[in-house]
Amino acid sequence: MALPLMRDDAVDILTRQHAQIRRGFYKAALPGPTRRRAFEQLMRLLAVHEAAEEAHVHPVARRALQAGRALTARRREEEKQAKKLLAALRRTGPQGKGYLRQLNAARKAVLEHAAREEREEFAALRRVVGARRLRMLGAEIKLTQAYAPTRPHPLVNNEAANKLAAPLLGPVDRLRDLARHATHR
Repeated sequence: MALPLMRDDAVDILTRQHAQIRRGFYKAALPGPTRRRAFEQLMRLLAVHEAAEEAHVHPVARRALQAGRALTARRREEEKQAKKLLAALRRTGPQGKGYLRQLNAARKAVLEHAAREEREEFAALRRVVGARRLRMLGAEIKLTQAYAPTRPHPLVNNEAANKLAAPLLGPVDRLRDLARHATHR
């Protein structure tokens, strides 16, 4: 019997999160009183999702796949560019001037990146990495996402940076989230 933490494999978790991200962009574009909350949820999901991919999935792909080094270098560069867009979007905020334009640019970059991950990286991982290792990787993702930063940090863009920064930036971001939530009640 699988431990509760190891029921889902990495590809399943990340693919489901890609679907949540797609819906999140849609919700964050809707006008009205729920926009800010949808925006904050989207930013948080994107941050913890990327932190886990960069800390665990890309390193496994880099080592396990035949063209893994080149493939993960392309994904990390896409993530770096997306984080810049997301950081600018966060500064603008859901009520700011140009929000929808920035949201659409970020949406396009993030969803194109996610599609490439699913098509190139995730499909290859399914073929090459065993089911047990993918479940273990899923557990690593869940643990990382529990304490990962909740904001895009453009300078944190690789395995080592994520593993070093998460214990520092994660709690700081979560405190900032609590303070922001308290002021928007």
